[in-house]
Amino acid sequence: MTKKTIHTVDDLSINALEIILTGPFQICDPLDFSQTTTDEYKTKQEAVKERMEELFEHYEWKIPKSGGGQKYERGSGGTGKAHSPSYYLECSIKCNKIEYNLEKYNFAIKEMKVKFYEFGFATVSVSGIISSKFCNKANKQKIRSGDLLSTINELGDIIVKGEAGQIKALISNITKKFVNTIRENNIMELFLSEKISQKITNANINNIRSLHRIFKYKVNKNSEIEFAQTALNKIAKLSNGLWKKENSFSHFVGVANSAIVYNCNIESDNTNIDGKILERYRSEYENVLETANAYYFIAEFIKNGLSDYSRESVAIKKLKGFFKNIRKYKEHEKIEDNLNKYIMLTSIFFYVSDEYKINLGPQGKNIWNEMEKAWSTEETTKMLQDQLQNSLLITGRILKQISNKAQRWLRNIAGIFTVIGAISLVEISQSKGFHWDFHYFIWNADNLGDAMSKIINFLGSILAVFLVLGIFLGLPIYFIWGKRENNNSENCEKTEGK
Repeated sequence: MTKKTIHTVDDLSINALEIILTGPFQICDPLDFSQTTTDEYKTKQEAVKERMEELFEHYEWKIPKSGGGQKYERGSGGTGKAHSPSYYLECSIKCNKIEYNLEKYNFAIKEMKVKFYEFGFATVSVSGIISSKFCNKANKQKIRSGDLLSTINELGDIIVKGEAGQIKALISNITKKFVNTIRENNIMELFLSEKISQKITNANINNIRSLHRIFKYKVNKNSEIEFAQTALNKIAKLSNGLWKKENSFSHFVGVANSAIVYNCNIESDNTNIDGKILERYRSEYENVLETANAYYFIAEFIKNGLSDYSRESVAIKKLKGFFKNIRKYKEHEKIEDNLNKYIMLTSIFFYVSDEYKINLGPQGKNIWNEMEKAWSTEETTKMLQDQLQNSLLITGRILKQISNKAQRWLRNIAGIFTVIGAISLVEISQSKGFHWDFHYFIWNADNLGDAMSKIINFLGSILAVFLVLGIFLGLPIYFIWGKRENNNSENCEKTEGK
């Protein structure tokens, strides 16, 4: 008597599953294209691509087209394309021999994609399939949603901890050569020489921060979609995801996990509008979630940089003393310069991310909107905006305080020179003339008063020279420095007002 296999509502076919794990990692400081024209930018980008093709000839390298994968193209009922691509360069790698033996199941990697962004980050997407350890048993070709999630969690932990040796080595090798190629083509990094940024970069270089999992599940007919949706529903609820149903597929975006269930038989029918919509959804799930992951951690990086330099400004404010004031001014100039770079970086980031969102097609926009609800990305964006305003506010106050102290310091110096000079001029006017003659043998003086008069005359002559130097050197410094600090303070105040 054979024992019947019992299937539950949680059962999913292993053969129908494809899993994509996508996550960001930092590779270097943000790239600086502020001195590069559009033509130079494209020329250098092509040079980087060609060099990477020479180094990794078996991989596919691609420069994204403006608007590629976003709005409908002209002539297809759309409104055109986005102006700026969301990433700098993409690498696709076909994998045949990378497999991980997990606790209950195996995971075989079919393809890896690495996208490099101008903000010093990259994303890696690992596509693969689950296989059973007991291929000879038919009942092991099924997997429950709980086992599916625990298996992918296990794999994700291995990758994030850097224990997936083949993936880590592949990423490290590609990114190292990419960064070297960038530098060989004289593309500068924005904070290359800065201790704070280098410390952050070195600590996190090539370390994948987190992974978002996309479950793609195919069925043979529309009536099977609801069953598969029920099987994946526990993962959807756990991930704060809400199912959205279409004619031939169903999908959700959640925290850490997303899924799409689709009828694979409609893909081959090019005349079917559902097939076209499905194909866009399938591609946009990977592209949008990749970009969203990258943007999330780029925003965190910028926010931390703004915070670090704001704290540095406050720390320098506590320095006291004449020589420390000179050191304070020099250090504050450096901090102000780097803070301005972060402000510029923030502006570019908001521009690129806003343009990306605006130019998404209907399917991509749908996914992005659901992602924003599930991930609460508006809070992260607001935190970055608030940090920018706080940094500007702190910097503006520090600049104003330094300017006021510098002006007071120069006024006091000028006053001292004026008093000393006046006394000196009085003394000189009462003496025999302006001369450097100093009688060392004051005991030969006629009397004590005569000796004191000779000493004061000599000192008065020296102080008179200092007075002249102070007028010619001190006043220009006073006006130039004071004007510069006032302008800096006014610029900060105007930026705060915006």
